[in-house]
Amino acid sequence: MKVTSALANMDVQIGTVRREGHDLILGSAPGSSIDAVIRLSAREVVRILARVLGSRAGLIFVLGLPFFWLRQRLAGEQSATATALGADERTNINKPW
Repeated sequence: MKVTSALANMDVQIGTVRREGHDLILGSAPGSSIDAVIRLSAREVVRILARVLGSRAGLIFVLGLPFFWLRQRLAGEQSATATALGADERTNINKPW
């Protein structure tokens, strides 16, 4: 997942998924730009799903996801995107070396 802001561009990959009580806990993978733990309450997850499925673009994306995923995989777009981002990547403030 790419996070872009005025401060930095970050590549955060989800490594672990677990549940604690009523919360969903997402931990970053070792290759992520920043070590992070994301805690989502049940209410936040429902709000995100409602926002995505309630918008035309989100609904089309979810319905077309198998096609988009297959097309991306066959075209090798994943590696092309990573290469393009590497050329224009800002300095990572969390791991500057």
